[in-house]
Amino acid sequence: MAKHFSRRDLIRLGMAGTAVSVANRALGKTKNPRAKSAPWLEVLGSANVYDNPKPNLVSRHGCFPGLMQLASGELICLFVIAEAFDAANGTTWITRSGDLGKTWKLQGKLYDKSVVGFLTSDTMKATLLRDGTLVAVGYRFHRLDPEGEIVDEKTRGALPGDDLVSFSSDEGRTWTIPAVLPRRRPELYEVSGPCLPLRSGDLLAVGGFMPVLDGTFPSGNRGITLRSRDGGKTWDDTVTFFQQGNVMAWESRICEMQPGRIVAILWAYDFTAQKHLANQVVVSHDDGLTWGKPINTEIMAQASSLLWIKDNLLLSIHAHRAETPGLYVRLVDFTDDQWKVLHEKVIWGQHIGQQTNGGQSTQQMFTSLRFGQPSLVRLNNGEILATHWSIEEGQGKIKTHRLRLNL
Repeated sequence: MAKHFSRRDLIRLGMAGTAVSVANRALGKTKNPRAKSAPWLEVLGSANVYDNPKPNLVSRHGCFPGLMQLASGELICLFVIAEAFDAANGTTWITRSGDLGKTWKLQGKLYDKSVVGFLTSDTMKATLLRDGTLVAVGYRFHRLDPEGEIVDEKTRGALPGDDLVSFSSDEGRTWTIPAVLPRRRPELYEVSGPCLPLRSGDLLAVGGFMPVLDGTFPSGNRGITLRSRDGGKTWDDTVTFFQQGNVMAWESRICEMQPGRIVAILWAYDFTAQKHLANQVVVSHDDGLTWGKPINTEIMAQASSLLWIKDNLLLSIHAHRAETPGLYVRLVDFTDDQWKVLHEKVIWGQHIGQQTNGGQSTQQMFTSLRFGQPSLVRLNNGEILATHWSIEEGQGKIKTHRLRLNL
């Protein structure tokens, strides 16, 4: 029998404001009103940022995008074009959009690589500073053998390389020749995301170590921060933000919530066991100078990123490539630095099939990947743009998905 509630009962229970609806639901007269409200996240549309216009003539695959909005409202995206995923001719290109990402115009390469003097493959991503300057950070591999693998099949070590920084003072139309960042360690830092302008005025970037060519980590396997206090001219790499046995901090990303409260998320991979772990997050409460212990999100994903929404709310995006593949977006309550997922939604790719397995060699794993490096950017019209790369119809493409968050 349905239970009847008096208004006095509802007031006592703290539900006077919804007395009628609660009573009706108890009587089975109406559906939950939440079902009638807008979903927490809407996918408004998708677009291609880059799609090879002449695949029958030339092999040009896009990957590793980093998108941002300028003060003018224009969008620019830095990404890699290469004739194959790990091709030695891979380098950073720029494309622009004047209509919030609906259409794009390819601008060209970030710089002329002939000035380097030897073959390299690079990837860089940009950040807008308060004075209007753009700073791009990233890294490159030395490709002395044009047909040599980046990762050695036997040792699982990576080619030597450099961490880089470049600047633009004209909204990304021209850039300085990338400068090499000095490192105090022999391992190349995988700085695959943009640097973050902190409210303190510092710039902060993060990166995990790449094993040297013999497959070892002479400095110990870890993730480090790169901090600049002079707008990107010089960088300090002394601080470790993640260290947990032989777990690699791949494709790390950071966001600042309240001033000085910085959250990093990473693709955790046990290099010894050749096993993917759940995404880990690490928190700093002093502007990235010290970091807490890793927090297990229990989300079995790889490349991921974060966007601070408000108060203790984060929006996260994850590339799931194992048993339940797809691009997942989650709304997270991070009160007291506790990871609590409130909602989740697959926005793309739920039917693409499994791509990673435990026990795969590093080379096998990278060969099997078909999408990755997702990120979230809040636009000036209130929408959120999700960006990633994917291989569709044999072509490496850069894609965006326009999202509306309803809170």
